[in-house]
Amino acid sequence: MLGEILKHFPALMFTLALGAGLVGLLVWAMAAQGEANRRVAYGFWVLGVILAVIGILRLKG
Repeated sequence: MLGEILKHFPALMFTLALGAGLVGLLVWAMAAQGEANRRVAYGFWVLGVILAVIGILRLKG
């Protein structure tokens, strides 16, 4: 089972990047209401970019 997941590693990274971006959007919306720190949203967006870059690099290599 783990072998199947790792065989599609770039797709997994893109999926996780999308999820991190969406969580960042939710945290950003909560920060607009004063319920969360905006830096946490930025952190999730940076994590999403890092995961997307890893996915792109693994797709090419």
